[in-house]
Amino acid sequence: MDEALELLLAKQQIIEVTSIYARAIDRMDEALLRSVFHAGSVHNHFYQGPSSEPDKSASGDDPGDFVRFAFQVLSAHTHTHHQLGNHIVEFESSSVARSECYFTAFHRMRPLGDPLAGETAFETEMDFFVGGRYIDRFELREGEWKIAERVGMTDWMRIEAPASHGIAGIDQSTVSKRYPDDYLYKQASV
Repeated sequence: MDEALELLLAKQQIIEVTSIYARAIDRMDEALLRSVFHAGSVHNHFYQGPSSEPDKSASGDDPGDFVRFAFQVLSAHTHTHHQLGNHIVEFESSSVARSECYFTAFHRMRPLGDPLAGETAFETEMDFFVGGRYIDRFELREGEWKIAERVGMTDWMRIEAPASHGIAGIDQSTVSKRYPDDYLYKQASV
């Protein structure tokens, strides 16, 4: 029974790391995003290279690591929302696990004319949707399960015009924001 309980606790820790990844991406919380990767972790999800190497200096068009790349891409969007779905965790050993987690991601693209708009911006805001899977190798090091390798699989993508009303009509205090302005961080400091 102890082994089964240990596996169950390890699975829960792995699922929580994946959820923390989604929070960090959507809130653009750099420290939190870096915390889900082990040193030397590698990435292949719209970017191929190291996942998180905070001391590596970037040069030219190379952002240096996935975290910097993600923040460059996400700055061209006003909002993002990553929803996690089916999540399977299988253990190769007591310190290595494979994880497959389905995701759906929403991105509100900035329009042309916005100084933060990306190279693929349209004349108006656009909604960019992606569906796929995170296929990760997790490792247990010094008592912590973290991502050692991530491959992001893309199942579908769609870009469409946003609804005309959007979120403008709701109480702005309840609209998600990015780090450190989101309600989540304000509550933590109370």
